[in-house]
Amino acid sequence: MNIEQRKAFVQKILLNSKQKAVKEIDAIRKEAHPDYEFMFEHLRRFILAKYMLDPNVEETNISSLAALSLAKVMNLDKDVIRSLDHATPCDQATSESTKRILLLFAVQKALDLSPDPIVLAKVDTIDALTEYVMNKRNGNQ
Repeated sequence: MNIEQRKAFVQKILLNSKQKAVKEIDAIRKEAHPDYEFMFEHLRRFILAKYMLDPNVEETNISSLAALSLAKVMNLDKDVIRSLDHATPCDQATSESTKRILLLFAVQKALDLSPDPIVLAKVDTIDALTEYVMNKRNGNQ
């Protein structure tokens, strides 16, 4: 596979991931009064799509999902990535933590939720994200 074929292949994967993520956000936006299970499942699918992970992944910890995503993209073991990834230019922030925070802010932006970075920074699981989104949509935070 030459460089142009690789670029086209990567573009196709990225577009597919983006389309799946948009589909999940659209489903959430269209549902006026979603219940917890609906919200959880669509947020889970959104995260798996954004992280380009298999829909059957059962992990619910967002940092672990970020590590799995990095491992998949880099074709490495997630534990190896965690042990080696300590970025010095970002005040010791890891790629995993950066990926997690960017995902959380993407959810907030995609769903037009009012900014609440202090509360959002504490969200560490899909369950906690579901509660956060539902509370924000119901005006409880």
